[in-house]
Amino acid sequence: MAVPAWSVPAALATITACVVGWNLAHGARLAALPGGRTAFRTLSGLCAFLLLPAMVIGLLSPMAPGARLLGPLAWLAPVVAVGVAVQALWVLVGRRASVVIVLPIACLDVLVAWMIATRWIEGLGAELPAWALTPGMAVSTLAAATLGGGAFLWGAAAIVPALAPGALPRTRLGRGLRALLATGCATGVAVTAVTSPAAYGAIETARTLDAAFVPARSDLAIGLRLFGVLTSAPSAGTARHDMAVADSLGVTAVHIEFSVEGATAAALDSVARSIEPRRDSMSLVVTLDLAERAQDGRMDDAAMRTRLAVIERIVRHLRPEVLVPAERVPDDADIAWWQSYYTRAAAAARRLDRNVTVALGTDASTRVDSALVHWALQGDTPVDAVALVVRAPDRQPARYLAALAAMDRWASANQGTPAVWLLGVPTAPAVAGEVAQQHLVRHAMAWAASRAWVRGIIAGDASDEMTATGLRTATGRSRRALTEVSAALRALRDLPAPTADPPTADSLRRSPDSLPPSPP
Repeated sequence: MAVPAWSVPAALATITACVVGWNLAHGARLAALPGGRTAFRTLSGLCAFLLLPAMVIGLLSPMAPGARLLGPLAWLAPVVAVGVAVQALWVLVGRRASVVIVLPIACLDVLVAWMIATRWIEGLGAELPAWALTPGMAVSTLAAATLGGGAFLWGAAAIVPALAPGALPRTRLGRGLRALLATGCATGVAVTAVTSPAAYGAIETARTLDAAFVPARSDLAIGLRLFGVLTSAPSAGTARHDMAVADSLGVTAVHIEFSVEGATAAALDSVARSIEPRRDSMSLVVTLDLAERAQDGRMDDAAMRTRLAVIERIVRHLRPEVLVPAERVPDDADIAWWQSYYTRAAAAARRLDRNVTVALGTDASTRVDSALVHWALQGDTPVDAVALVVRAPDRQPARYLAALAAMDRWASANQGTPAVWLLGVPTAPAVAGEVAQQHLVRHAMAWAASRAWVRGIIAGDASDEMTATGLRTATGRSRRALTEVSAALRALRDLPAPTADPPTADSLRRSPDSLPPSPP
């Protein structure tokens, strides 16, 4: 019998609620514990009643909506987590309860305090060694494997520690609950320990990448993704902050990504107004998200018509240089159907703008990707570029490096010269550290600059919005990777003046004469 998809998240939410209830009940009991020291009772009571708001602040403060309000209180999460660990160690040393019960709880509390404290310290811009970040990376990887990619960034920050009992239980039910909690804590610590070597290796893989200087290339566009994935018009604050980053760097490309539902006329007009001041000096890449209903390998006719209408709306309002009709294809894709989809999408786009470059979105992970890229690179198809969009759910650097290696193989195996865009570098500075993000971004830009067939690279999100993956935090602090992008753009501006006119946004479009005939 198949397990429902919602069962695991529901079970974990129930466990979390039970641990919160445990903390509140034992906090009240420990605060009034007869014979206990005043300091111990005070610590236990404060940790119990501050733990839930501290965890909420820790989760929301890195996000743009909560950064301004909750950012100054972000220190509360590590302080309370450390307080819970101290309370558990106090009980363990004082032998107020069974060591068999308290020891696993204390170990988990120390682990959680470690992860939350290192995440907070890393968020301040400090450089921590890889071993210090390993527990958080291990737990985040486990969360992604259990709950999906969206849980990776918050897995280590969402674990709730538990107060240790301060006295022996009086009932059989109490003994059973404590044994159950201790077993769960021991299991969590053991699984984290088992996965830690792989997590450490993932961090070190990024940190040991070749950090050579990024060579400048006048025809390589370098840019950022703005506004995150748009499900509606970007907020005024988001538009202002992201455009300020793009303007300060002088980027030569921007990437805008829409969901199908979010690409309304109002949202497109809002984006057009935001980028209009620099529209003539940068290339615009627009991506349309792959809808959930397309993950069975193909879409129904209604979904196809909807997407084609959205594509026409995007081209009409934004006039992008590069259009990616879907950021990837499903793992079980029907190859013939997706070839037909891209053919129809290209025809719909070029009815309005014959110069638009239509790019095949791929994450270079399956045989389907290989077959479609080979088809796109033949030169007689309506698809005239490849957009590499790797979104590894666990942000493993090895996954991205494998995708780059696949692009090298595909480029060398085809007679025609491919046109490739790298749309994003999958990093998680809040989990793997900002040094890992810096090295991976620099490596990707150097890789792109050393291959003449790479037309442009989007180095990452301009700033944190709903996730902590941007090149600038939601509070406005620049991460290390942003300096790499700035240095590459500065080197690009310092190049000697070319003998011909420098590349502009229009020059990066495909020539109409080179387009294959549109299908009837």
